[in-house]
Amino acid sequence: MMAQIVTASRLADGAVVFLDAGGGWSERLDRAALYSGKAESAAGLELGRAAEAASLVVDVYAVDVSTAGGSVVPTKLREAIRARGPTILPAFTKPGSTPAAVQEDDDVSV
Repeated sequence: MMAQIVTASRLADGAVVFLDAGGGWSERLDRAALYSGKAESAAGLELGRAAEAASLVVDVYAVDVSTAGGSVVPTKLREAIRARGPTILPAFTKPGSTPAAVQEDDDVSV
């Protein structure tokens, strides 16, 4: 099933965060609120933009994710890297992240 989550960067420290079901922000991808339709995604983005207006986060946007197998997995390489942390040894990745199901044609500018 294809869904979306809302992500941003926390203004205080630049950490990648995800909007959770309670309207807060979590560094854990597995705690992100899932939005299954345009209206739901728009409502999530609205909450994110309110947090941006309150100077809690910056660069709020929606991300396509797959929920196949019961895990939330970003469909684009860029978002998988943002969710897991820097491309480093697995022991140093963020808790709650999962490997990406990345399409062959993904291109990431560095």
